[in-house]
Amino acid sequence: MSGKQLIGFILGLGSLLLGIWAPFESLEPRIQLVLGLVLFAVIFWTSEPIPLELSSLVLLLLFPALDLLSFYDSFSPFAGKTLWLVFAGMVLSLGITETGLGERLAEYLMRHLGRSPARLLLHLHLIGLVASLMVPSGLIRILLLMPIGIAVVDYLGNRQAPLLNAAVLLSLLCSTYYGGCGVLTGSVPNLVVAGQLEKFGDRVVYWGEWLRWMFPVIGLLRTGLCFAVIWFLLGRKIQPESLRPRTPPRARRKFDPLQCRVLLILLLGVALWSTDFLHQLAPVYVALGLVLLYTLPRWGAISFADIRKVNFPFLFYIAAMFSLGTSVEASGFNKHFIELVSDRLPLDYFGLPASYLVLSLMVVPLDFLMDIAAVAGVILPPMLALGQSHHMATLPVALSVAMATSLVFLPYQAAPFMVAYSYRRFSMGTLVLVMMTISLLSLLILFPLNVLYWHWTGLI
Repeated sequence: MSGKQLIGFILGLGSLLLGIWAPFESLEPRIQLVLGLVLFAVIFWTSEPIPLELSSLVLLLLFPALDLLSFYDSFSPFAGKTLWLVFAGMVLSLGITETGLGERLAEYLMRHLGRSPARLLLHLHLIGLVASLMVPSGLIRILLLMPIGIAVVDYLGNRQAPLLNAAVLLSLLCSTYYGGCGVLTGSVPNLVVAGQLEKFGDRVVYWGEWLRWMFPVIGLLRTGLCFAVIWFLLGRKIQPESLRPRTPPRARRKFDPLQCRVLLILLLGVALWSTDFLHQLAPVYVALGLVLLYTLPRWGAISFADIRKVNFPFLFYIAAMFSLGTSVEASGFNKHFIELVSDRLPLDYFGLPASYLVLSLMVVPLDFLMDIAAVAGVILPPMLALGQSHHMATLPVALSVAMATSLVFLPYQAAPFMVAYSYRRFSMGTLVLVMMTISLLSLLILFPLNVLYWHWTGLI
């Protein structure tokens, strides 16, 4: 155990014991307990004194042991769509690597994306952004893009080069996630906000309408911000010579029958995901259907036995992440926090359009306590009520919440980042540095700019 891991172990365990002790009279013991668990999870997941999957299993067992959740509620995420969507994406990703499709695609990309570091990273950002317009699930996009990015690095003979691995993979990851938040179907929190808005605000928001108010700044400009951050922190340090294959390029090879089959199945998936407004099939059903095609006897690209190569223990982390959000909500912390912040930040004092930005800032602290999709579901109804009491328009209130839930400072806040990290091709420190920088600059620069954009174009 390294020094960092030892410190993490001590701090995490201390946070848990402090939560159990509950020494603060101003907070209910149950809230102190759940906050102690949150700190325990955050510290253990980021410093990894024990394997991520093991600490997640420990967390799942602590919820019923400490009487925060029942055993059924603690493990109920295993019956949820998100966990099975991750599983299906892992199988689809497995097919890309097992058949060598990723290597063929990497050869194609390196012939057309350019050999300078700046051009390569810029094109990878554009690929990630375009993917967010075509595939509605961030998890699926990550699980499809990561093997291709890894194949690009391996094609260059730099499998062990941490700088190139981080620059290439984080270009795909950050552009498709952060840029995708400007598209209604680009992230789960967006869909949750839209659903809650229709349910509690009696207002339907359409795909094109969301694109109009969010994509110019939160989609396009934010993708540009991602490129600038990754280039400054990583890309400018890459030597152009490292983008040349270490072995002589082979003659152009055609896709073999298995690779063609995988490509056909994936294209079918993209077609179905991008037209979900017509057939109303949830992404998880499409993904599991593709898994069936993947493994059909005598036709599928991989055998059913190959599925055992999937990283099943990682699913404990996905389950623990959602159960953590459930425990925070069940403890009553969310209601306590909203009442506290509402009293301390009177929106009338700031006036329009600044009040919408303040409303976003009110939501941000909750992003650190649970998955941001859960934050979107929990926080929007009281925010809508708060906005109505201050004569704020319903749609921009919902969009302000969506902006706040697009901020991901640490990997545990959104499953796609942890899924990408599970490939172990870049360090946790590098991932956190890039995420923190992008999110802070988004909060300080892009959010005020987006609110001004709404004001200039007549939304508020």
